[in-house]
Parts: sequence; C-alpha cells; structure tokens
Amino acid sequence: MERNTPDPGAFFRDMLGQWEKTVNSFGGEAMKSEEFSRTMGAATAATANMQAGMQQMTEKALAAANLPTRTDIDSLATRVAGIEASLARIEAALGCAITDAAKPRPTRGRKPPAVKT
Repeated sequence: MERNTPDPGAFFRDMLGQWEKTVNSFGGEAMKSEEFSRTMGAATAATANMQAGMQQMTEKALAAANLPTRTDIDSLATRVAGIEASLARIEAALGCAITDAAKPRPTRGRKPPAVKT
C-alpha cells in the first residue's frame, strides 16, 4: 500500500521562487529609473565623505595620543624594505650573504630530534 505524501519543502521552495521572481522584476524596473541612479550616486558620495571624515578624525586622535597612523606605518615598512634590500646587496658584494640552502631545515620524520648533551 503506497501513500503519496507531499513534500513538506515543496510549498516553501515554490513560495521562495515566486518571491525571487517578484523581487527581481521590481528591482530591475527600479534600477532603470533616473531617480535610482541619482540616489545611488548620492549614497556613494556620502559614504566616501564619511570615510574621509573618519580617517581625518582617526589621524587627529592618533596624533593627540602620539601614536603612528597607518600611513606612517606604511612609510616605515617601505623604508625598512629598502634598507633590507641595500643590506642584502652589500652582503652579496662582500660574499658573506647566507643563502636559503645554508639554513638548517627541520627533519620531516615522526621522531623528535635527538637532544645533544
């Protein structure tokens, strides 16, 4: 004796599919309007202005606390990278640069390394 039990999720899937079609058609029509374009442009400009204002406030607060800003850290990182590159060139010219092959590598075994006493 076979029973035809309806799928409990079928109603939900059908309802969700119809809702998606309705929202997509409404959204597509709304995005075609000139008013939508102006509103989105204004929202984008407001977001950019807010981000710029927050950055200025953060920089002022960090300066008042005598802390570096992100720009300061980035410029320091660039300077350190340049110093490291110069040092590597000097070491290479003197012949005292340590290559990656000369660095000791860990073993790939399951046993821990033997302790030297």
